[in-house]
Amino acid sequence: MIVPSVILLSLFLCRCVVSKMRWSDNKAQRVFKSKNVPLDIRDTVLEGRHIHYAVCGPDTLPSLVFVHGSPGSWFHYMKFMWDDSLRKKFRIISFDRPGFGYSDYGKATHLQDQCKLILPVLQRLKTDQPMFLCGHSYGGPVAAKLAADAPDLFKKVIIASGALDPALEKKETWRLVMDKKPLFWFLPGAFQPSNTELLYLKEDLKPLAKDLDKITTDVIFVHGDKDTWVPIENVAYGKKMMVNASGIRIDTIKGAGHQVPWKNREDFKKILLALE
Repeated sequence: MIVPSVILLSLFLCRCVVSKMRWSDNKAQRVFKSKNVPLDIRDTVLEGRHIHYAVCGPDTLPSLVFVHGSPGSWFHYMKFMWDDSLRKKFRIISFDRPGFGYSDYGKATHLQDQCKLILPVLQRLKTDQPMFLCGHSYGGPVAAKLAADAPDLFKKVIIASGALDPALEKKETWRLVMDKKPLFWFLPGAFQPSNTELLYLKEDLKPLAKDLDKITTDVIFVHGDKDTWVPIENVAYGKKMMVNASGIRIDTIKGAGHQVPWKNREDFKKILLALE
């Protein structure tokens, strides 16, 4: 397969303007301080890998943990951290998933290996207050795997626009082409590790299917009915496979596409504020 030169040129131009989708810790601290929002940025090393994450709020409140999609980083949830109503109810935690932000940027990792790194950090962050887990897009299967591996850790799990069904994954042959050097270097910024981990995901969802019946907590699916990136049929698949979940609720956002937490932020925020 030959990638048209116009596509390569477009990717090259994008590479000049697309960042690594991360803020330095100093910049984040300055921005949050300007909004009078306290921010605690932490870095943990496990098995030689860095897990970088941000915490907003006291540990006397229930925890709301965000897991971003692909690509992304913790600061994609900064507006939720700035929201007064959410901060009054939750200690908000947002991760740089392995390979993104400052969690060993650029080193793409399989889904199961990511969860092995994130889970011990969440276990250390657990208090006597409830912990809620929310994963968007690629963060959806991450959240599902974490809930399967630690069924007693989370009170509820929110899977927003999450990819779960391996049969619904598109072949995307172009990803295989772009994953090879030198074409790989034309991918802009964080799209390099994103491309690789999304190739991994097509196979990683198969063993995940065997773990979904280990989820025993409440699960909330949030999905736009106009999502052209991750089909809404993933919700029916998740409901079918999570046979031991204590409860399953489906919130379909009418007219919404893939970016529900941002494009439909008020609807999404209402769902989060109703958590208890």
